[in-house]
Amino acid sequence: MAAGCQCVVLEGIQVPGSQLSLRGRMVDSEEYEDWMVESIRLYKDLHDFELQDPTRVIEWIGEKSICVAGYDDTKTNEVLQLLFPQKLNVKENPGLCPERDLKVEHGGFSEQPVCSLRHVPGTSLLLTSGPASGVVQVWQIGAEDKDVIKHAGSIQSDASTDTWTKIATSAAASPCVVHGSKTNSVHVTEIESTKQIYTLAESSSEAVSTLSFLDPHTFHLCCLSGRQIMADVRQPEISCEGHVALATPSSAHWCAAVKPANQDTHAIIASLSSEGHIILADTRNLVAPLKCARGNASDSVLSQNFMCIRWAPRLEDCLSISGFGSSVRIYDTQDWDTAGKEAEALFTHRGHHFMGGCDDGSAPWVTTHSWHPWKESTLVSAANDGSLHIWDWVDSAAGR
Repeated sequence: MAAGCQCVVLEGIQVPGSQLSLRGRMVDSEEYEDWMVESIRLYKDLHDFELQDPTRVIEWIGEKSICVAGYDDTKTNEVLQLLFPQKLNVKENPGLCPERDLKVEHGGFSEQPVCSLRHVPGTSLLLTSGPASGVVQVWQIGAEDKDVIKHAGSIQSDASTDTWTKIATSAAASPCVVHGSKTNSVHVTEIESTKQIYTLAESSSEAVSTLSFLDPHTFHLCCLSGRQIMADVRQPEISCEGHVALATPSSAHWCAAVKPANQDTHAIIASLSSEGHIILADTRNLVAPLKCARGNASDSVLSQNFMCIRWAPRLEDCLSISGFGSSVRIYDTQDWDTAGKEAEALFTHRGHHFMGGCDDGSAPWVTTHSWHPWKESTLVSAANDGSLHIWDWVDSAAGR
C-alpha cells in the first residue's frame, strides 16, 4: 500500500513584477504575503498535507482518523483510513511530538470512483457509491490482513448516468443504509442481510441531493430542487414534507445538513443553494423557514458537484459551507432572521487558494470539508489539487 499522503511545506518562488509562482500558478505576491502574515493571527494551527489523489469525501472513524477516497473515473481509486498526527490527537498541549504526518492505518482499492462514503457507527464497515455503478459497495476495515480495507459485498441500488446513489447509515440494532439517487427509488436496507425493509412512497423521480438519518428510524431527504422530505421507516407514508421557500422563483440546486436534536432543541435542517442562499427549518415544520440568509459567496464560482454545508458539532448556531471556489466559510446563525439578507462570514479559510494549485495552473476547488467531532474549532478540508488541510481557526469576536 502506498503512503497515500505526505506533509509538505510550501514555498513561493518570486518572479519579476508583482506576481508569485505557486505550484506553477500565478498569484498576487502582495496579497499572498498579506495572507501569510495574517494567518499567524487567524489560526491556532494550520497543517497542509498532500494526498496522492484528490478526494471529495471525508468521513470520521472515531476521533483520531478519517477515511478518504479517490474519485477519478479513469483508474482504480484508493480508499484510505488516515490517522492524525499525535499533535492533533491530544486535548492538552502536546509539547514535542515525533509524528507530524498523516499515517495510513488501513487501505484498499475501488474500481469505481468514490463520490459518497459513510462509516457505519460502532462497526468496522464502510459504504461507498459512485456514478452509474448501480450498487452500494460494502467494505470491511482491517479484514484478514490488519492493514487492509477489503470489499465485503454489495447492496443493489438505482443506477443513474448523470449522478450517483446518495447514502446515509444508521447505527440501529441491525445497522441500515438509506440509499437512492431519485425519490422514487429511495430504500432502506439492512446492511448485513441486504434485506430491503423500506421503500419511500413517492411516484416522482426528482434527483436526490442529500440523505441523512435523524435517529435509527427517521431520515431526511433533500431533493436537488429544494424539496424536503421526512420519513419514518416504521410507517409507509411520508411523515412530513415541504419546499425551500424563496421570495423569487429560482432554478438553484440545493443540498442540506441536519443539526441533531438534543434535550433542549429539535433537529434543524440547514439548506444551501447554488446561489448562496442558506435556509434553516425545524424538522417539525419544513414549510416555514426559521431563518434565512445569503452567504457572501457571490464573488466565487460554484461547482455544483462539490457544494457542501455542515453544522459545527461543538459550536452552537455555527455552520460552514464550501463548493464556492477555493474557500470554506463559517457563519454564526444566531442573529439571523427571515429577511434573507447577506450575512458576513465569521471566518473564511483561504488556505487552499494561497497554498495550492492544480496542474493546469488554475486555482483549486474545495471538494469537501468536515468538522472535528470534539475539537470545537478544528476542521478538515480537501481540494481538487490533492491538498488536505487540518486547521484550527481563531474566533476573535468570541475570544476563542
